[in-house]
Amino acid sequence: MDRDNDILQEAIDARIDSFLRGEMTPDEESAFKQEIQADPELRAQVKATVALIRGIRNQDAVQEKSFIAKYDNSRVRSLLQWACSIAAVVAIFFGYTKDKRASELSGIVSPYYSEYSMSDISRGDIDSTTVIHLFTLFNNIKEQRYVSKYIEELEPIYAALETDFTYNAYCNDIAWNLALAYIKNDQIDKAIPVLEKLEADNPDMPIAAKAQKILKEIKK
Repeated sequence: MDRDNDILQEAIDARIDSFLRGEMTPDEESAFKQEIQADPELRAQVKATVALIRGIRNQDAVQEKSFIAKYDNSRVRSLLQWACSIAAVVAIFFGYTKDKRASELSGIVSPYYSEYSMSDISRGDIDSTTVIHLFTLFNNIKEQRYVSKYIEELEPIYAALETDFTYNAYCNDIAWNLALAYIKNDQIDKAIPVLEKLEADNPDMPIAAKAQKILKEIKK
């Protein structure tokens, strides 16, 4: 039985090596990526192999000998022959996992966006330029994939809400869209307190129910 397991593991190792070397056909690579996505154990093995190679390349001349000796087998030595190009391999692999994560986060927040009209300037005594800027931020958070820039613009507005009443009529919208931006940007730890405050400040209102619902999703 152990021999069968060894043979199976050797076959898995060979496929991982082929994938990381870029030796698979496009169809084989596509199928293997689907397997990685579906199989946590396989995904862990691929990440471990990448980490091993990165570890080798990060050693200085003296440490490298010790490091290789510690993992002295033909597979490591074979991998070491092409490890100088590991930066490209890591970029490809982690680019794939990053894209998957971004897709998951977008899927979480997409049902919660509100539609804003540039002509909606009737909630308070705020000049139209300010409102248009605010709504532009909201819509960019909805439409753009990378939202760090819009988070940087919205954070100081949110931080000043309790002392600057310029945006008083839009405080819930600001908090809500900042929280969605945090989630989309994989900053869940920052989104949670914003949503919790939004829920606490608006008891029995629809926004509180939405905040509670999305909090359950991101705390899973």
